[in-house]
Amino acid sequence: MTQDSGLKTHKNIQNVLILGSGVMGSQIAAHCVNAGLKVKLLDLKSDDPERPNKTTVENIEKLKKMNPAPLADPNWAERITPGNFEDHLQWAADADWICEVIVERMDIKKGLMAKLEKVRKAGTIVSSNTSGLPISEISEDVSDEFKAHFLGTHFFNPPRYMKLLEIVPTKSTDDAVTEYMTNFCEKILGKGTVICKDTPNFIANRIGVFSMASMMPWFFDGNFRAEEIDFLTGTLTGYSKAATFRTADMAGLDVLNHVAENLYPAVPDDERRDVFTLHRKFKMMVENGAHGNKKGHGFYKKVKGEKGIEYHVVDPDTLVYEPQQDVSFEWADKAKKEFKISGERLKFLVNQEDKAGKFLWEIHCDLLLYSANRIPEITDSVEAIDRAMQWGFNWELGPFQRWDAIGVEESVKRMEEEGRTVPDSVKKMLKSGRSSFYKDEGTVYNLVTGKSDELTPPAKGAITASSLKRNSKEVWGNKNAGLYDMGDGIALFEFRTKQQTLGFELVKSVDAAAEIIKEQFDAMVIGHDHENFSYGANLGEAGHALQSGDFGMIKKAVENFQRVAVGLLYQPFPVIGAVSGRCFGGGVEFMMHCDKVVAHHELYCGLVELGVGLIPAGGGTKELILRAMKRVKEEEDADPLPYLKDAFKTIGMAKVSDSAQKAKQLGYLRDTDMIVMHRDLLLATAKQQARAMADAGYRPPTEPKIKLLGQTGKSVLDVTVYIMSEAKWASPYDKVLAGKVAEIMTGGDLSEAQEVPESYILKLEREAILECFKDERTHKRMEHMLKTGKPLRN
Repeated sequence: MTQDSGLKTHKNIQNVLILGSGVMGSQIAAHCVNAGLKVKLLDLKSDDPERPNKTTVENIEKLKKMNPAPLADPNWAERITPGNFEDHLQWAADADWICEVIVERMDIKKGLMAKLEKVRKAGTIVSSNTSGLPISEISEDVSDEFKAHFLGTHFFNPPRYMKLLEIVPTKSTDDAVTEYMTNFCEKILGKGTVICKDTPNFIANRIGVFSMASMMPWFFDGNFRAEEIDFLTGTLTGYSKAATFRTADMAGLDVLNHVAENLYPAVPDDERRDVFTLHRKFKMMVENGAHGNKKGHGFYKKVKGEKGIEYHVVDPDTLVYEPQQDVSFEWADKAKKEFKISGERLKFLVNQEDKAGKFLWEIHCDLLLYSANRIPEITDSVEAIDRAMQWGFNWELGPFQRWDAIGVEESVKRMEEEGRTVPDSVKKMLKSGRSSFYKDEGTVYNLVTGKSDELTPPAKGAITASSLKRNSKEVWGNKNAGLYDMGDGIALFEFRTKQQTLGFELVKSVDAAAEIIKEQFDAMVIGHDHENFSYGANLGEAGHALQSGDFGMIKKAVENFQRVAVGLLYQPFPVIGAVSGRCFGGGVEFMMHCDKVVAHHELYCGLVELGVGLIPAGGGTKELILRAMKRVKEEEDADPLPYLKDAFKTIGMAKVSDSAQKAKQLGYLRDTDMIVMHRDLLLATAKQQARAMADAGYRPPTEPKIKLLGQTGKSVLDVTVYIMSEAKWASPYDKVLAGKVAEIMTGGDLSEAQEVPESYILKLEREAILECFKDERTHKRMEHMLKTGKPLRN
């Protein structure tokens, strides 16, 4: 539909009104606060005359205690204004966007829409977060102008962390409203948006619940244990880490049952709707209160064992919980060892004749054919279905990506030989000479039109390293790093190492890339497509050097790493860090020495070197004390000791941020660094910042002088170390390592407070870490981390 929507008055949503403060409503409100929006939250009026907003206020308070945390900072709960429907619905007149998140009952939703129409101003966008009710029916009784501004915005739980947001326009929704909300939800809320048709349960839940339901008979009929199915449908074959039954427990078995029960009568023409009639034993579990994680038991149950918390699994016959068993399938174990890519493992396994192979083949026949048959019913787009499953269920591979991995041509032949009905649209693709849904040149097959479409970016304006590589923009590269031309004079430096660790060769690659940038570009962005920025230095390389006794190599590596990390700040061109996810140790030091950082909202960063027996020696210790002392200068008559202690504790207690906002509070990010909500817009935003800095006539900074507090500061930090040790926060060797950090932060042999050049502190860092490398206790910590992935508290 197209018409004059009045949208021109609402090109910048600032004021949001959330209707319904339950689990989803309050968390959507929290996420809007995270995005910097002004939020008001309404629910039913309380019977308590003294506390009419009691329900809303209590639900806001719950946000502070939830885990995972819905708010970037629990103190931000006070930014949500509470109210009630009876007294405050007129707040709708001042809202730019109204989001309804009330009980899943059509009569109640329609009643609320009727009340809204009386107070809402023309042009205000209204949406419903319903997961199953028809969007068009909710708005069928309101005016045409209201209908034009009404659509579905289906968030996934928990809203802060789940990337998917399904946008569901009706036939009456103005196209401009749909486009605007899609862009708003991407850029401002950071969501991966997928346009859905107004069909039962939209895309992700329709496909996802079908997938889960199709596997249940394999469990309840006794063919497989739950942990076996989760092993086979986890990361091994490109699903999520939570696999199938752990995902069901997270979502809630009562919710899963409710969705399936509602789906069956709602899809009379669905050729596989009988799958939504869930097994009677599953229904017994739900009736018995096995609702999943929220009730403590579902397919799995958390129990206290001799070795601590462990998970037991339900027996499908007795519905009694018992200890999990070790899972092993010969061909699956072989696939895990021989193939690095999940798609390759999947292709290998569906072609095996063993029990696991048959299971994987059968469930994929169900999934692939069902997904193809849903086009054009639920969407016209293969890409939309794949993204919905990747972003809403955390699958690594969506259904059509799976089909490509297995091999469309050979699998279709096998399906037909087994008597299965393959959609004509898929056979038409094969007859056209195209053998896969996706192609390397960046196209995806359209099952509706029978033509190839260009792949769309994951968000409007997004830049990815993979797209740069696909378009032959690589300027230089090796197995450790790559350099791409982003356009407009900006280069992208990409980490290619496993877990983006910073090894000897990657550090050397920075030098090589810098020389090219000096000649050919104006600025550099450091970033990549991976979820996590960097796990820090390559411990394996350091451990190998220690075992070989090559201490000269260790010394050279320490010097080079520090020179390159700190040197980022002194390059003759601006360097912008594009960081997200986990960023530890040396990765933080790289980040801290960029001229500017563009960080994803979900940033979990920390100088965690003490856990492996080291100290931050890539300028990290220097940078934290520098930033602490700058804050002292900015505040008149400030006592520097509290700032010194905070910076020291950040390293000594290996503090890790649980959001980019917390990273600012800990000093890992500066106030001038940017936080963006959408992960896929990191590189594009970093490029913009790099171009702006270059255009402003960038000049590198001069070496700063930093005030250190000498023995006065050292005595304060010594007391802090003692308190940490007595409180059992620090092990004996933690105490030794923390003492080294204290010496660096206060100046080593300095007897009194004085300003020193940056190079003085960097020298102290190098000396301290080399002492650590000579200590057997450090060797033990590194060995333990490499073997177990966990720190040793010696």
